[in-house]
Amino acid sequence: MFTHLPSLNNIKTFAVAAHYLSFKDAAQVLNVTPTAVSHQIKSLESQLRVQLFERKTRAVQLTLQGQALAKVCIDSLNMLDNAFIEFTEQKNDLLISCCNSFAALWLAPNMAAINHAFPNQTVTICASDQLIDLNKEKHIDIALRYGKADPNSNETHLITEKIGLYASPNYRVPDHGKPVLFLTHWQDETGLENIPWQAHIDESHYDLRYFEQEHFVLQAAVAGQGLALLSDVLAESAVIQGWLSKSPTMEEFSGYGYWLRQTTYRKSLAIVHHFTIWLASALQNIKANKDKDIR
Repeated sequence: MFTHLPSLNNIKTFAVAAHYLSFKDAAQVLNVTPTAVSHQIKSLESQLRVQLFERKTRAVQLTLQGQALAKVCIDSLNMLDNAFIEFTEQKNDLLISCCNSFAALWLAPNMAAINHAFPNQTVTICASDQLIDLNKEKHIDIALRYGKADPNSNETHLITEKIGLYASPNYRVPDHGKPVLFLTHWQDETGLENIPWQAHIDESHYDLRYFEQEHFVLQAAVAGQGLALLSDVLAESAVIQGWLSKSPTMEEFSGYGYWLRQTTYRKSLAIVHHFTIWLASALQNIKANKDKDIR
C-alpha cells in the first residue's frame, strides 16, 4: 500500500515551495533552512527522475512536470489539513490573511488596539500577496483582498485608499538637482496592475526610485531619503507618530480598495463577526480623522 508514495515531508516541502515559488520563503514557513528545503526537493526530484523547478539566480520557477505535481500535492494536502481541522476542537482564536504591506504597515502597528479590543482571543496575521481561496484554506477566518471590486465575490468593502505625497518632517528638497521620489512598482501585474500615478505626477520633476513593496517605500521616506507616493491607509501610523506628513503640493487621488471575506466554516462565531465590525470602523476612522484635519 502506498508503495510509490515519496516522503510526506518532502511532498509538504515541495508544496510550500511551489506555493511561494521561493525556497527562502518556504524555509521560513517550515522553520528550516533554505538549504534543507533545496535538499528535500532534490531528493524528491531524484526519486521521481524529473526536474520540478528551474533554478535561476534570484528565483525558482516550476517546470511543466512541477506545475502538474504542485496542483495535486497542494490540493491533497489542503484536503488532509481540512480533515484534521474537522477533528480538532474549535479554538477561540482568529486567523487573518492579508497582503504583506497591509500586515506590516497597518495591522502590526494596530496590534495593541486589537489586543485591547479582543483581550481573550489570539489574533494571528497570515501575510501573503497571493489570493487566498477560503474553500481550500479553511484555517483562515478572514481574508482581506486589495484591489478592484469583484462583482462575482461575496465581499464587504472596507475602504478605498487615497494616494498622496508624503515626506519626513526633516526632509529638505535639494537646492540643486531633482528631489528623490520613491514609488511602489510591481514587476508582476498579472493579478493587479500598478496604480497609474503618471496621470498625477510629472516624472520629469523627480529622480524616481522604485521598490516592489510599499513598506520599503515608506521606510525610505521615514529615513529622510526623499518623498514617497503612499496610500493614506498604509501611511496612517507613520503620520500619527509624526514620522511622515502629507505634502500639499499634490492633490490626492483614489487608489485601490480593501475588501473583506469571511470563511463559511466559522462565520457564525462571535469573534469573526465582532472583528469584522471593529476593522471596518477602524479603517473608516482614517477618513473621519482626515476630514477633521481639513476642517
